[in-house]
Amino acid sequence: MEQGFLELIIIILLCTFQSIFGVGLLLFGTPFFLMIGYDFSSTLAIILPVSILISFFQIIYKNYLNKKLIKEYNLCVLPFVLFFSIFSVYTNYFDIKTFVSILLIISSLLVIMKEKILSLKIYILMCRKYILMFIGSIHGLTNMGGGFLSIFSSIINEEDKYLARSYIAYGYFIMGIVQLSIIILIKNDSLSLFKWYYLLIPFCIFLPCQKVFKIMNNILFIKIIYYLALIYGSLSLTIILIK
Repeated sequence: MEQGFLELIIIILLCTFQSIFGVGLLLFGTPFFLMIGYDFSSTLAIILPVSILISFFQIIYKNYLNKKLIKEYNLCVLPFVLFFSIFSVYTNYFDIKTFVSILLIISSLLVIMKEKILSLKIYILMCRKYILMFIGSIHGLTNMGGGFLSIFSSIINEEDKYLARSYIAYGYFIMGIVQLSIIILIKNDSLSLFKWYYLLIPFCIFLPCQKVFKIMNNILFIKIIYYLALIYGSLSLTIILIK
């Protein structure tokens, strides 16, 4: 299959998934594009603009944002996203493909064990600022902080899937803005890789996808995301190790 056509199909599928679940383009798109030969900066250039647009739609579609939580998020996450994004763009000190796959598996296993994690909710809330710093660092390094962000959001907003998805969408939106700004400012050679026509896809599919989201219960909502992430992460890691 021609690489350009494959790229388009993957973007459409992941746009659909993210429009429903709040995650997808970065969580699944990052390891996929790395596996088929894209470097980290090229991957960001392709998927970040579309991810940012979908997250923006989700924020304005149903605005459930808690101002106190958002302020805390900005203070704890953004400095780490900024620093580690610059680091990851400029360096190649570790095998990012393997690291991304491992993180995908870990985040999936954590959510599958969500009931046990919920029993520690009081301690998670006490340490939430450190958890947010960790999320910012991981996302800046690998683009894979969204899995951990989803877990954190589902714990602190467990009573409402709309509130949980809004928090995830805001997190992806603001982290994406930081990452995209870094690429534009310090990685000019990636500008030619931006494919702005992909931005038309969310305009076509976002609203129809919200009908699916409305009828989906919370349990199914969480299980679909993370069992798929576990399978995909395992396959990604297996392929990398075989190579």
